[in-house]
Order: sequence, then C-alpha cells, then structure tokens
Amino acid sequence: LHTAAIYSASYTGNVVVQATLDNQITGDTQWADVTTVTLASPSTPTPVNFNGVFNYVRFKTTANPADKISKILVRN
Repeated sequence: LHTAAIYSASYTGNVVVQATLDNQITGDTQWADVTTVTLASPSTPTPVNFNGVFNYVRFKTTANPADKISKILVRN
C-alpha cells in the first residue's frame, strides 16, 4: 500500500500517479497510469492510496502546477 498527500492551493485539474517496474530510469522508460486524482481548488491536503510493487513512482499534472501545488508527500 502506498499513500500520498497532495498539498495544493487553488489548483484545478488532475494529478495522475504513474509508476514503472524498470530498474533504472532512462528516456525509454515506460510509465503506467496507476490512479488519477481530480482536484477542484482544495486548500487542504488531498490523500490518495494505491497498491502495487513499483521501483519508481512519479506524479503528472494536467494543468500548470506552478505556485498551486506546494508539495506531494509519498509514503511507501
């Protein structure tokens, strides 16, 4: 079980959790979408839980997160 908390202020859009089983990240690394979180301007941390055994996890946004997502904390 993995848990993440997305800290945002007035961000509207999706945050996509992506993961890979590759041992090393290169330009050819294939990422798979694990889950999608839809945010509509929350000002409190938004939790997300997902299951899996992954080597690397990353977060992708559908809108510009500059100054709107302050941090994403992940607990593996």
